[in-house]
Amino acid sequence: MPAERLPRRRDEARALFRNAILDAAEAVFAERGFHGARIQDIAARARTAVGTVYNHFARKDDVLAALLEERTEELLAQLRSRADDPKTFRGLLEARVGRMLSYVERHRAFFAIASEHGLFAGVTAPGARVGPQRLRRVEDFRAVFLALVEEGIGTGDLEPLDAEALARFLGGTMRAFILSSLAEGDTDAREHAAMTVDLFLYGASRRHSRRAR
Repeated sequence: MPAERLPRRRDEARALFRNAILDAAEAVFAERGFHGARIQDIAARARTAVGTVYNHFARKDDVLAALLEERTEELLAQLRSRADDPKTFRGLLEARVGRMLSYVERHRAFFAIASEHGLFAGVTAPGARVGPQRLRRVEDFRAVFLALVEEGIGTGDLEPLDAEALARFLGGTMRAFILSSLAEGDTDAREHAAMTVDLFLYGASRRHSRRAR
């Protein structure tokens, strides 16, 4: 094997081990809670040695921080534009909200743990262990919601109101649905996406027919 391939192979192997550890940590944190989980439990679930976990993460807190960071980035990706998004503003908004809610549904147990550490809060929650990183991610979410709102204003689908205020309203509506879904065990992400978009676009006033998408 050429010498230049060796570092790349090592990096690939390291990434595989790291991903396996994080996947195992997600399951263990969901089952036992953060405080009840041990590095030994994570290593056993990942089918690797305890020392291998410590090669990647110095402390259990670092495992949680990395998991929050990666899952939050993946969650943000669900809200970003895709080539196959519908062309209408309502359609693309419902598609992106639906993807986000579906992602939370697939990782329900983990996000229940994450919410305890302030992931969906506007300020650092009591006992949160990754405050600065989480606060940066809160700003990332705000930026994505702001871009969505500005797109709607640009197309004329939204009134030219204060974009920051509209973005906060959309983000708050999303957060409410996510937290209620985690608490109540709801599973219909598509229905929740449609309701979220309806409430954001039209409020709760009675409508005789569903608006065109």
